[in-house]
Amino acid sequence: MDIPQVDMLAVSKNSRVQRNLILGYVIPGLKIVDYGDVNRIDQYYLDCQKHRDYYRDPYGKIPKPERFRQYQGKCGVKVDKSFGDLLLPPSWQVERRPVVYPAEYGHPMDSRKSYRTLLMGTYNPISHTGFKR
Repeated sequence: MDIPQVDMLAVSKNSRVQRNLILGYVIPGLKIVDYGDVNRIDQYYLDCQKHRDYYRDPYGKIPKPERFRQYQGKCGVKVDKSFGDLLLPPSWQVERRPVVYPAEYGHPMDSRKSYRTLLMGTYNPISHTGFKR
């Protein structure tokens, strides 16, 4: 049984028509909108969809988009021009040791006494929850 392959060229052509509807989505004339930035983002989205179609094509008929033919670096990472400090050896200073006083244990923690002297409660016959000291 032969599995039919999709004609990705026709599918991509029809999808591009539907995807181009995004280009006129933003209302023109708004002062707070940077239309150049919106256009750049929309074009990037369309190029990503073309790249996706390129990888889904089993026959290799769809060309790779121009934007993705060259390596553009990691996404979202801006190069830090002031990384000279990171190349220096680490510097630190030795802090003085804190003063630690010995803990004074009171009567409940005194292990030299017998446990019978620590448990001084006696049973109260009147109440089942009460103990006399």
